[in-house]
Amino acid sequence: MTAKRALITGITGFVGSHMAEYLLAHQPDVEIFGTARWRSRRDNIEGIVDRVRLIECDLTDSSSVRAMIEGVRPDHLLARAGRHPDDEHYQPAQPF
Repeated sequence: MTAKRALITGITGFVGSHMAEYLLAHQPDVEIFGTARWRSRRDNIEGIVDRVRLIECDLTDSSSVRAMIEGVRPDHLLARAGRHPDDEHYQPAQPF
């Protein structure tokens, strides 16, 4: 049986890193992939960085996301990415 693949967007953040730690502890047969930006701090994943595969992906670019999904082919997608209000590019969500 092949290992299941989990893709965690925002794996370097607080919630995403804890989700990865939980999966590694409780689902050891799951292969974990995570999105990261070049400027993402890696402090939260120091203890697991050698057990996950990080993927550079611009989540605001649909072609980048499509290529990532086609490359990883995840069985599960855990969306935990977000912009922090201190981020210089942060803009509040606009209504439709």
